[in-house]
Amino acid sequence: MYSRVDSPCSVFSFLTAMTHLNRRNFLRAGLAGTALAVLPQISASAAVPVLAQTATNAGAGAGSAGKRKPRRAQNVIFMVSDGMSHGTLTMAERFLRRHQNRGSYWFSLYDRADVRRALMDTASASSLVTDSAAASSAWGCGQRVNNGSINYSTEGRPLTPILHLARAAGMATGLVTTATITHATPAGFGAQATERAAEDDIAKCYLEARIDVLLGGGRRFFDPKTRADRQDLAATFAAAGYALVRESDALRTVPAAGPLLGLFAESHLPFSIDRQADAGVVAKVPTLRDMTRVALNRLSRAGDGGFILQIEGARIDHAAHANDVGGLIFDQIAFDETVGLVLEFLAEREDTLFILTSDHGNSNPGLNGMGAAYSESGLCFDRVAKFRQSNVWALSGLGPESTAAAVRDRLEASTALVLNAEEVELIRRALRNEHREGFRVRNDPLIACAQVLSNYTGVGWTGVSHTADFTELVAFGPGSEALRGLVKNSALFGVMTSALGLKV
Repeated sequence: MYSRVDSPCSVFSFLTAMTHLNRRNFLRAGLAGTALAVLPQISASAAVPVLAQTATNAGAGAGSAGKRKPRRAQNVIFMVSDGMSHGTLTMAERFLRRHQNRGSYWFSLYDRADVRRALMDTASASSLVTDSAAASSAWGCGQRVNNGSINYSTEGRPLTPILHLARAAGMATGLVTTATITHATPAGFGAQATERAAEDDIAKCYLEARIDVLLGGGRRFFDPKTRADRQDLAATFAAAGYALVRESDALRTVPAAGPLLGLFAESHLPFSIDRQADAGVVAKVPTLRDMTRVALNRLSRAGDGGFILQIEGARIDHAAHANDVGGLIFDQIAFDETVGLVLEFLAEREDTLFILTSDHGNSNPGLNGMGAAYSESGLCFDRVAKFRQSNVWALSGLGPESTAAAVRDRLEASTALVLNAEEVELIRRALRNEHREGFRVRNDPLIACAQVLSNYTGVGWTGVSHTADFTELVAFGPGSEALRGLVKNSALFGVMTSALGLKV
């Protein structure tokens, strides 16, 4: 079942011929134009498109009564809210209801007749608690691997990821993320590496596999000044026919043909809450929704072979590690807005398997009851709406020598909260590495800051790392019929390949 290759990433390097454009699906709706103009804008209050229960293809009813052949998918769109615990999803829904007078696009899917909902068992081969590399590899190759590895079996055998299989079958492929494009989750669909940290090598894997669309951060893994081998990999991609973009304006105007590499930050893209606070960053760094719109435009025009696209909201996980409630909720909402865009794209299509999930929980945040009879819970939670920057931003301007006034002013600038003297001193001790807790993994300035803010927001955390919780899994479209109950993460590979008819 699992294809073996002689050396990582090399088997598909011969696949250099570009597929021809096909505007059929987009031009049918009259949506021609620039890369970002193909899909309509979706306002915060726009109604979520609802699909009727789709019918099987012609001839599917042949055979005995009640038995139908499974429909075949032309495309797969796989969306990952990385590190999203149940509490994160719940808080985003609550926040939108209270401050935008609407629910999330994610929760709207639970009311659709054609949607399958399940829970996913996220364990890796080496642990009950997975990391993102092993989690995405389970989806990408159909086998559980050890934490830290990308599509390598526990015996050290490289396994072929799904985007390589798709490319060999004539499909277009794409990866979109708010992390470095070479990070663990996108790599799980498109690369092989014994260590997830080998992002220099993962970047090369993408070129050899001829992945059509690559959008995210990680310029440093393509830059000769910061690559260990001093190779100008960005130039190598350009020589291979890739359009190379580094800012939002270029992404909006890039021709909608040919392969595309977009690198919008040296490392990860900024948290959504930090991005929206800086007009200069807004002008240069696209949102996940912006990048996804471009990817859908290009891939849906890339020929008759169909496409696979993975879309990752990566910084949800990073905010959870930092116990950063502002970073967490605003990035989850940005991800949800991207879900809305994808649903708009799929509103008149019945040829696409859509999968929406998380690779694992992280730190298990949740809104706790506050005040007498919990009467102040909503009031406390509403304070998050006034947050202006992430805790990461706030503490980046502080250090061991910071005065009490500097700490108080910096936190007020980021949260609109005025901390008392005791709370300020607790954070100062943490900055000097003098703060200690009974739970040893929580001795960190970010965590001390989060604990203080919990008194005001009501949002608490169980830790600073991934969890073993089952995660939400939602799907519709051809092939989704197989998803119900409790699903092992590695089973999604078979669901996708079967729906597409890929040979494995």
